[in-house]
Amino acid sequence: MENSLRSAAGCIIKDSALVRTGESVLIIHGAHNRNFASLLAEEAIRVGALPFLWSFNDSLVSDFPEKPSESVAGILGKADVVIWLSQYTAVDDLSENVQEKVFSFWDSIYGLLQEEKVPTLLVNLPPPAWLEEEGIKPSEYLLEFISAVDVDYVRMRELGLIVAERLNGAKEVLITDENGTHLRFSVEGRKPGLEDGTLRDCRLKRKECEVEIPAGEVYIAPIESSASGRLVLPHEGLELEFHRGKVISIGGEKADELRGRIETPGGNVIAEFGIGLNPGVKPLGLRMFDEKALGTVHVAVGHNLHLGGANESEIHIDFVVMNPTVLVDGEPLMEEGTLRL
Repeated sequence: MENSLRSAAGCIIKDSALVRTGESVLIIHGAHNRNFASLLAEEAIRVGALPFLWSFNDSLVSDFPEKPSESVAGILGKADVVIWLSQYTAVDDLSENVQEKVFSFWDSIYGLLQEEKVPTLLVNLPPPAWLEEEGIKPSEYLLEFISAVDVDYVRMRELGLIVAERLNGAKEVLITDENGTHLRFSVEGRKPGLEDGTLRDCRLKRKECEVEIPAGEVYIAPIESSASGRLVLPHEGLELEFHRGKVISIGGEKADELRGRIETPGGNVIAEFGIGLNPGVKPLGLRMFDEKALGTVHVAVGHNLHLGGANESEIHIDFVVMNPTVLVDGEPLMEEGTLRL
């Protein structure tokens, strides 16, 4: 396991963050992923970079500032690259007052990085307790995480550019599957985007300066009033009916839970259509991970301004469709989970 983790760390430093000799690398991490942060630092040293570890341990917090000081903000602005591992380990154990301060502080850090357009890699390594709540063994997630980040990013980008070109200038998308999914929507006038898991575009064009890994998807914001049909998700215990772009009914054993979430303003509006590109991702039942898998697509509701859409909401919820068939303007883009390019 140690060698595999080190290989994954090296891949993140060299192929995803694209760290160069002489650069400063700020690595933010929590108590649960301290060991992997250390491996990232070691791999940064191997390429001649200068890593700095910023450790956060919420189990030690009794009080906390709501905003970062000017000196802290200065450190962020001077970093050449930021690699941000999931920093919360036991934040739910804090008092409500302290928890609000902690959230405010880290939200401010996030805002500063966006404002300064610091190349930032967000590494999804959630705490074991959170994974267990989702019904996933932490050891299993770690193995799949390694597989998902130790991939050929150049090949994944090449594939993504081909898929994006198929969506560029397209008018209509139809998703079907053997479970009864039949969802049609318009993407006319909307531009596709590519998440290839690297900071390449940020470094070259100062665009896409916040990248998540595991990664790998092409995304586009559908016309918000256009979705019509049904999304059937037996692995999630959900069925969603869309009409004129909005979810009008929800069925399945998890229906009540979802209804409560999408009642927020704008929460029931179609927001995104995405196509997974990552051959190293094996779906685990975790949406933020599964949606990257090659052979899947996902549909989201809620906020989509960041995707080039027009809907504002406090939520963004993805729903992953396994082995779908996708037609773009009547031509097959995917057949039962296999891309047709």
